Amino acid sequence: MRPEKPSTEEFHSLLRKCRVIPGLKTLTMLKQACAVRAPVVFFLTGTIFSLRDAVRYCHEHGTLLFAHVDLLHGIGKDPEGMRYLAHEIGVNGILTTRSFLVKAAAKEGLLTVQRLFALDSEALKTGLEVIKASRPDAVEILPALVLPSIAYRLPFSELPPVIAGGLLETRAEVEAVLATPVVAVSTSRPELWRCARD
Repeated sequence: MRPEKPSTEEFHSLLRKCRVIPGLKTLTMLKQACAVRAPVVFFLTGTIFSLRDAVRYCHEHGTLLFAHVDLLHGIGKDPEGMRYLAHEIGVNGILTTRSFLVKAAAKEGLLTVQRLFALDSEALKTGLEVIKASRPDAVEILPALVLPSIAYRLPFSELPPVIAGGLLETRAEVEAVLATPVVAVSTSRPELWRCARD
C-alpha cells in the first residue's frame, strides 16, 4: 500500500524544486536516484514484480514513483489494471500516452503524467487537444530537444506543468530545455540527475 497521496500542488512543488527527474530502467538505477535524493522518479520498464520491489524501495526513501504503464509487463492496460497499481502495488502515479488510462488512474487516486510525442505539427495540435480533455496532473513532451524550438507554439498557461523527456545527453542540453517554460526534464542518464541542484 502506498502512503497518502500527495496533492497535485505538492507534486508540482516537487517538480519545481528538483527539475531533473530520473528515468529508470533497472532497480540499480533506482538506488542511484535515491542516493541523489530525487523526490520523483519515472519507472520506465520492467515487470509487475520489479515494480513492486521498486515501489517498496521508494516508499522507504520518501520518493514518489510513477510507473510507465504502456511499457509495464504483467498488468492490464485497463481501469482494473490502474486499480491494482493503486491499491495493491502502491505506485504514486502513472505515465501513459493513453487518455482513458489517465482518467482511470485519476479515479483510483493516482497522480498522472500524460506523454505527448511532438512528431510534427499535426501530432502536436492533436496531442494538445487530448491533454486539455484528459486533464492529467502534468504532461511530458518528447523529445525534449525540440522544446527550445517549439516553446513559442505551446500554450503553457493553459496546460498542466510541462516536463520534457528524451534524447538529453549533456548538461548544456538540459540547461537549454530548462530555459523554456517547462518545469522539469526527465532523463535516464545518471550523470545529469544532479544538474538542477548544482
